[in-house]
Amino acid sequence: MDNPFAAKDFVTLKGIKRTDLELIFETALEMEKIVEKRTRADLLHDKVLGVAFFQVSTRTRMSFESAMLRLGGGIVGFADPKTTRSGDYYSESLQDVMHMMNGYADAIVIRHPQSGAPAEAATVAEVPVINAGDGYNEHPTQAVQDVYTMLKVKGSIDGLKVALVGDQNMRVMHSLPLALAQYNTHVYFVSPKDQAMPQPWLAEFTKVGLSFEQRIDLEGILSDLDVIYLMGTKTPSYSEGRTEVMLERPQTPQPYIINREKINRAKKSIIVMHPLPRVDELPVDVDSMDAAFYFKQANNGVAVRMAILSLIFGR
Repeated sequence: MDNPFAAKDFVTLKGIKRTDLELIFETALEMEKIVEKRTRADLLHDKVLGVAFFQVSTRTRMSFESAMLRLGGGIVGFADPKTTRSGDYYSESLQDVMHMMNGYADAIVIRHPQSGAPAEAATVAEVPVINAGDGYNEHPTQAVQDVYTMLKVKGSIDGLKVALVGDQNMRVMHSLPLALAQYNTHVYFVSPKDQAMPQPWLAEFTKVGLSFEQRIDLEGILSDLDVIYLMGTKTPSYSEGRTEVMLERPQTPQPYIINREKINRAKKSIIVMHPLPRVDELPVDVDSMDAAFYFKQANNGVAVRMAILSLIFGR
């Protein structure tokens, strides 16, 4: 099978094809063998990954770093711009940081609070650039990891009815439908009216042939769903840190809380996913239910990102 990812940037899921996703998934299944054995391969022993996180991260950064280490490669970079010249008095430009890292690493994974920053970085860097989340735009590797999780649990993506519940302005809510559009799925965007999916993204989903509808709650569709993909409705700004937001978070409205009662009214085979972190929209007593797959979802990020890295490096 041809490798369309070799030496290429991975900054968006616009233009992604089903065959592209299937190649990642097939590769990820092989990578799982390495992860499950808790060992390391030497596939990328001669490569260095640059990690440029201009915005805080837990799962994405650690899974990328774990993925590179599991493949035998090395890592350089930063997880907090305040510790670099880009975040202190000098406010070094993104372009200059990329020019520098281009000489230090063989590929660069970047998270940035500004939408479009990874694509901008890709115009400067000579090495492949991977988008680990840019503002309110996209989070492509998260979406690929999410579809991979659905595939592993359900056996097939075709025919699934998926509800994306919560703030539709969040970046993974934009990337995930682009991936799901490559399959025969039906997607419900469920949110308060003031957090509905932005019109430009609805136009994008229409263009790629996604079957979807918008709703303000789950009533009437709960028993039909195969997957509930949940995000909060009260999320802090991507441009603010945890210490800069209010100490008291507003409570999530009841229609957008997925609790045991709602799950018990759904199909027995329902799965609940969440990119994490969570607040009150997903009570901890759901964790023990058969429907809870968000921690497995997070763990799948290592194998999927191993697959993406190996494909980008042509290995």
